[in-house]
Amino acid sequence: MLEINNKEDIIIPFDKIGDNEWKIKTSHIIEALATNWNDELKDPISATEISALETRLGTALPEGLNLFYQTFGLANIGEELQDFDTIGWLKDTGLADPEYGVDFTPEENELLPYLVTFSDCLGNGNMFCFHSETKEIYFFDHDEAPYITKMFNTADEYIKGCLIFAQSDLFGENNSQEDVDKWNEEIIEKLIGKDKLRKWRYFNGWE
Repeated sequence: MLEINNKEDIIIPFDKIGDNEWKIKTSHIIEALATNWNDELKDPISATEISALETRLGTALPEGLNLFYQTFGLANIGEELQDFDTIGWLKDTGLADPEYGVDFTPEENELLPYLVTFSDCLGNGNMFCFHSETKEIYFFDHDEAPYITKMFNTADEYIKGCLIFAQSDLFGENNSQEDVDKWNEEIIEKLIGKDKLRKWRYFNGWE
């Protein structure tokens, strides 16, 4: 089983979903997480099911997300990939309604009709969405402005970040989860910058 005893043990699963060895490295992480939590591995999702979802939404999924679903299904990546029945337009969820205290800027209101939710962030009500046209990944923060932030150019980058962070649960006997959290944050900061890291993970830096 994968065990993180130092920063070099952390697996960077891929640059792009579909790369050489992406499936092997991703499997290593997902299987270790399933073992750690005594979970069963999820079944892959068929192209037929994905096509039906795209028809319902009226837009195609990001390419990397599509391939991930067909390979690993709704696997535990450290955040909760939404069931296909739950995936939908952010504007239709109700969470974006003014009655919940969300006061979008004009720029955010322009983005809102294009955003499709697909992942629940840390179980706190925030969500990740893909843009129906550009396929870029946006973060919806229902608590604090800015409420909509572009986080990643592709779904691949988001899933990679999740799989890196998820390895904090696989800390070894000679260190702590806090140690691995710090190493992961250092890696992710280099990928997306401290501002986006702070927005996503409520990260305030290290002493």
